[in-house]
Amino acid sequence: MNNKFLKHFLVIGSGTFISMVIGFLTTPIITRIVSPTEYGQFSIFTMYSNMALMVLYLGLDQSLVRFFYQKETDQYRRELLFKCLKNPVIGTAVSGIVVLILSAIGLIQFELGKVALSLVCFYTFIQIIYRFSLLLVRLQYKSKLYSILGIVQKTVYVVLTILFVKLNFFSDTMSLAVATVLAALTCMIISIVVERRLWNPGLLGNNECTITQGNLIGYAYPYIFSMGVTTLFQYIDKISLNYYCSYEEVGIYSSTMTLIHVFSIIQTTFNTLWAPMAVEHYTNDKEDVSFYQKGNQIITVIMFFIGFTLILCKDVFSVLLGAKYREAAYILPFLIFNPIMYTISETTVNGLVFKKKSNMQVVVSLGACIVNIIGNTILVPKLGCQGAAISTGFSYIVFFTLRTILSNRYFYVDIHLKKFYFITALAIMYAFYNTFVKFNIGSIVGYIVCAVSLVLLSIATVKCGIQYVMDMATVFFRKKADK
Repeated sequence: MNNKFLKHFLVIGSGTFISMVIGFLTTPIITRIVSPTEYGQFSIFTMYSNMALMVLYLGLDQSLVRFFYQKETDQYRRELLFKCLKNPVIGTAVSGIVVLILSAIGLIQFELGKVALSLVCFYTFIQIIYRFSLLLVRLQYKSKLYSILGIVQKTVYVVLTILFVKLNFFSDTMSLAVATVLAALTCMIISIVVERRLWNPGLLGNNECTITQGNLIGYAYPYIFSMGVTTLFQYIDKISLNYYCSYEEVGIYSSTMTLIHVFSIIQTTFNTLWAPMAVEHYTNDKEDVSFYQKGNQIITVIMFFIGFTLILCKDVFSVLLGAKYREAAYILPFLIFNPIMYTISETTVNGLVFKKKSNMQVVVSLGACIVNIIGNTILVPKLGCQGAAISTGFSYIVFFTLRTILSNRYFYVDIHLKKFYFITALAIMYAFYNTFVKFNIGSIVGYIVCAVSLVLLSIATVKCGIQYVMDMATVFFRKKADK
């Protein structure tokens, strides 16, 4: 891992940490003023928007990432941006208008009402543009700006939610929705203004970007189906809970996901930086695999250690949500496999990215989606939220496995899978125990066994990490002493 990566990791990590703290401290306030039913309705609102987004991107956000570094001039990147953005913006606008017309004449019904449907369409349009604006920031390694945007979005959302609910401007569900939309709109405007040199359409026309729409769509089109499948994979748990159970169950389940955001300081930061950094490293040195091995080893230790700790403290975290959300403690253990497996798989999927095997991503998502659908169909009617969590956890393990196996066919990296699956097996057993048993001495013993096993199996990585921290601390204090 090079210093450039670590520098940006720490900068974005600090911003993500602040955002996490804001959310962590204010979530208990929101869950105490908003019932599980209303929170569940809000979750359905965001679900519909996010499902639409994943398809309406048309995979062209991935094209922007893939071709961004071919030239480093502003003119090239400006032209590439607008070529990638054109079809998603037009598609989103047209789709939104059609949906609203069909709703107005009564051909489609939205369970949350016509006003909420209009807001979903507007939010989706904003998110399309905001997605590309954030990509520009991320791809240029503007870590501070990326962190600031995350903090601003979280702060605006929290402040407006509390304000709207307390002043009864809207229903509680709509208060959450409107606050979410306005927070995204605010950050979209800020990011465009700051990066206005790349957003100026008046400077187009030099044709410095020779990549055609056909080339961009040719690379992106496998992602369309992939994103559709991925979206279903990500939301089948909420869809199942909404179908078999109630908004209340959806609300409790969704609130548990806010606890999983403890992971965001690592997951979001790492995922933001890894993709462009890996592509850039491969472009410069196609033979060096040590970069990917080290990245995998470090993030594996970090993610599993935090995961074990989060399971151990499940009851403490659930208390913060309030008495109405207490069931969240028994949903959390298996949901940790979502950020663990997804984040680690970012270090093992490189072969599919480098070799442009975007069609294989479809196979990965489809396999995991099938497992999740089967799991939810069997478990949710019997176990409710717990069943959805268990199904989701196992589907993400399948997701990691398929990503890794298929990627290694095109770009092999030895990541010691036997050790990885041993730790994964321990995590599964520990999660099962804490899903159905209240906190007791067994929880502590299990945690010690898991943590010690993780350290022993990754001793070289742990030593390397400790040494790096010590070296950084030494340099820091020397600079302080010199001053």
